Order: sequence, then C-alpha cells, then structure tokens
Amino acid sequence: MAIESKEALDKKILEQDGEIAALKAKAEGSEKLHEEMEALKKEAKDTREKLAEVMSKNWVEKFSTQNTTEEKLFRMGSYIKGLATKDKSLLEKYGQGGKRLDPNAEQQFGQGEYKVQKTDLGTPLYSDAVTGSYLVPVEYAAEVMYVAKQASQLMGQVREIPMSAVTKYVPKQNAAAEVKWQTSQSSAKSEVNPTFDRSTLTSYTGAMWTGIVDELDEDSLIPLAAYYRDIFGEAFGYEFDYQAARGSGSPFTGMLNGATNGVVLGEGQASFSDVGFDDLADVVSQLTAEQYRMGAKWIVNCTVFDILKKIKDANGNYIYQQPNGTQPGTIWGYPVISSDGMVSTSSDAASTKFIVFGNPKHFLWGNRTGLEFKVFDNTAYALEWDQIFFRARVRWGMTTAIGGAFSYLQTAAS
Repeated sequence: MAIESKEALDKKILEQDGEIAALKAKAEGSEKLHEEMEALKKEAKDTREKLAEVMSKNWVEKFSTQNTTEEKLFRMGSYIKGLATKDKSLLEKYGQGGKRLDPNAEQQFGQGEYKVQKTDLGTPLYSDAVTGSYLVPVEYAAEVMYVAKQASQLMGQVREIPMSAVTKYVPKQNAAAEVKWQTSQSSAKSEVNPTFDRSTLTSYTGAMWTGIVDELDEDSLIPLAAYYRDIFGEAFGYEFDYQAARGSGSPFTGMLNGATNGVVLGEGQASFSDVGFDDLADVVSQLTAEQYRMGAKWIVNCTVFDILKKIKDANGNYIYQQPNGTQPGTIWGYPVISSDGMVSTSSDAASTKFIVFGNPKHFLWGNRTGLEFKVFDNTAYALEWDQIFFRARVRWGMTTAIGGAFSYLQTAAS
C-alpha cells in the first residue's frame, strides 16, 4: 500500500479536527453524533500515527547513513518515547544509540522492559571544579575568623606622660634627703641637698597601612574598615607590651633589659623549667629597699607563668597563691602580670632573661599621639585606580626611668 505524503496527511488531520469541533458544537449529548465523533477521533488518531510513520521513514532515509547531531537527537527522542509508552521495539531499536539494550539488564516494568542504567543517559553535571563549579553560588560568612591578639596588659600599669614635643625630659631623683642628728644643742644643723638626674623620652612613629579598591569594600559582606581597625589596634596593643616589657633598643629599651639587678640560675640550669623556689626569692631580694618593692609585680609570659604555677616549697605547697575574692594571685606575696609581650617558652635557651620583677610605674610611656586610624580616599590612586587606604599610626616614647627598681631572672650559660 502506498504511503500518503506528509502534506496530504496534515491537510486531512486539519479537516478531521474541524469536523470534530463542529459536531461538538451542534449536538453535544446526542448518541449518534457522539458515535460519529468517537469514530472521527479514532480516524484522526490513526492518521497521526501514519504521519509519525511517514516522518520516521523520511528521517531515517535521510540520516540513516550519517552520524550527525540530528540523528543522535532523533535516536534519543525515540528511546525516550519507548520509555514513556513502554514500547519494547523502540527500546531495543534506539537504546544506546541504536544498539540493543543489554539483555542481562535488570527488568523494571515487566517482561521485556528494561531498567534505565546510568550509562544509558550520560554523565550528569556536578557542582565540582571540573563541570559546574561556575554555575553554583557559594556563600561567605560576614566576618573574618582570626585569633585576636591580647589587649595590652601593661598600658594601664606604666606611668603615662603626655608629650607636646618630639623629646621630653623627665626629672628623677638621684640622691634623697637624709636626716642628720645634732649631738648637742650647740651643734650646727647639717646641710643636706638631694641631687637630681633626668630620663629622656624621645617619640618615634609606629605605623601600618593597607590599600584596597572601592569595589572590594562595596561588594564585600565583611565590614573591612572595622576589621582593619580592630586588627591594627590589637597589633599596637601587642607591640606596646613587647617594647615596654622586653624592648632591646629598637627603638625602646623595656623593663627586662633596662633592669640593673639580676639573678642567674645555677650552673647547668640553662632552661626556663629549671627555675626553683629559691630562685624567685633571690629575684625579690635584688631590690634592696622597701621603696623599690612597693607596688612591685612579676611580669611574665603566660607560658612561663604555667611553669611558675607548678613550683612547690620544701613542704610540697605551691608557691603560687590562687586569687581569693578581690585579692589577685601572688608569688611571694606579689601579683603577677601575664603578658604576650614577654619572653615565651618558645625562646627557651641558655643565657636568656625571661622574668622581670618591679613596679611598672617606674617605667615611662611618653604619649605624643594616641592610636590614630584614618581612611584616605582623596588621592591620585583613588582617582585613577579606585584605591582607598587604611592607616594606623602612633607616636610614642618609652624608657626605664629607674633601672635599679627592677630585677630579672636569667638562665645559666650552660
């Protein structure tokens, strides 16, 4: 039987659809018309199937010898149609690009109908770095996680002196007054003149800055200005403690290196952990006047403090007294300041100073300008490159006013 052309079948389908619509409009509910309408529906269905057959025949004749994209799409569409209609012939003919499905595959729907395997449908795209990484949005928290540096433990302990110029001299007593007694009523009174010296405060500038572009500041979920302000402030807090506690002249000399009294551990005691009960007592005894011991405190790194907490006397009692109520913890009756600026156990070595003892008020901090945080956005770089800058700056002077008011503990040379 000759197959009608596609155009003829299209025309016939349109005519049949029109007749069906007319019958619906005329007498919906009439049994005779209902039968005629059903017959027309069946005829229209048969005509559509013939059209599909013609299109399939024409397509296969055109592409059967070509391995084109269109052919692959046709095969895929035919296979999917077979899945939807459970047509075994389509599944066998077009499964896996025209090849018969694996006869050993698991059956899912019933006899002769095969379960879809992963390899039948290709490789999906995942949100990995190879395939879909640029398609999947990611989320960043609106903060930067970091270990905050310790706020300065010494800034409130030392003596702060405002500076109105780059250099300031601070008078200090060299020799005090001394009472002279008269041996008789006719004896003359003795002249006693105190003498004076001076400490010199010279201010130096400490600064840091960073630059970012406007777009980063605008688009970031993180408040960058506040973040830089915080980390700059913490950095200056640590630097204050470092210079005040153990600065070695670059640019300031701290209490540890400015102390003129010292105790060295015994021979063979070249480690911080060798410190004992008597060693700490000897450090205190280096301050030979009560006036020096008044307000004195131990200044140590927290890691060294951990060592001191374990020291016991001859009776097995800990030398460190735990805080009690409003009373701070003490060693030999003197409070302890734990500061990250002091020498830590990571620097444990022979001939190393690691504990300082004294009243921090005998150390001077000249404050020319406090911590200043500025944002600069009116620059040539801002105009041309959208750059803005965050800068933090201080001008400080530091010195150990009375070296004899401090003592230190040092490991042995070997």
